[in-house]
Amino acid sequence: MRRRARDNLLGRLIYYILFIAILMGTVWFYFFWLNNYRLSHPQVIEAEAAGYVEEQPLDGILLWDEQLIYAPQDGLYTYLSPQPRRVAKGEILAALDGAAVRAPYPAYFYPALDGQEGQWIYSRLWPEFAPFPFFRPAVLLENGIQLHKGAPIGKLVPQPQVLRCIAYLDSTPSLERRLRMKDAAIRIKTELDGKERKAEIVAFKSAGPARAAASSQDSLRGQKIKVYLRLPFFPPALLRSRAFSARVVTGDQYGVMVPDSAVITKDGRNFVFLLQGSNIISQDVDGFPADEKNFFIVKGVSPGNSLLLDADSAQEGPRRMW
Repeated sequence: MRRRARDNLLGRLIYYILFIAILMGTVWFYFFWLNNYRLSHPQVIEAEAAGYVEEQPLDGILLWDEQLIYAPQDGLYTYLSPQPRRVAKGEILAALDGAAVRAPYPAYFYPALDGQEGQWIYSRLWPEFAPFPFFRPAVLLENGIQLHKGAPIGKLVPQPQVLRCIAYLDSTPSLERRLRMKDAAIRIKTELDGKERKAEIVAFKSAGPARAAASSQDSLRGQKIKVYLRLPFFPPALLRSRAFSARVVTGDQYGVMVPDSAVITKDGRNFVFLLQGSNIISQDVDGFPADEKNFFIVKGVSPGNSLLLDADSAQEGPRRMW
């Protein structure tokens, strides 16, 4: 009786071992077949031409040459307009008890003060790599106020002159290349007219030691660069505040855009797998992530090339494509 029970137990054990072995074999065979199927049926995409425009916000400060105008006598102060405006030499700026105060030269006149007149200068603002000093928008002088001789009645900004700007920008490969060009410039867009204008880069400096960007396109991102610009416009309305905001086009390039799954980044190297006939080959590429899902390639792949979508599972060598 006991021997029969042992035989039944042994039979069940052998049955379960064989069942598990068959199951594991089936699973192994399935994954073996699936892997070979994927290798022989890779999903292929075609590289398409694309353009990439690199923009970022610019928040900086403005610099201009200015001169305070003082009351030549006591009197009731009146002016023609509260807006910054252009005046010609000899034109009336304001009056004190009806006596005209005239412009000594062509300029913008603004009957307002912000307390930074005479202090807001390049030698103070450029050297340090630090936040800009506090400033406030210009405050209009009251029209009809009683002033004493020698009191400021506004500011004159001689014209013509070039408006200048100091700002911090995020370093990117495109910006770094542009900064080192012979006639370095960036394109800016403001809400004043919505057009792109070229701003000359007079000087720049980085927050820390320069990094080598040849092997890693992302190594510069996030590093701050301080730039000193000459702006291509100077409307009088900008005298209201020394703050300046715009959109900056730091670079535009042409290449191909592919899903990021088609690119492998390893040891500072970016590469893809190209399908050439029935062969799969790896190809080094230069580029950078355009967003969370796409990679922009500027060198190494041409429009029309066939790439494997899933680079992680790709292998070099001949493949019989079905």
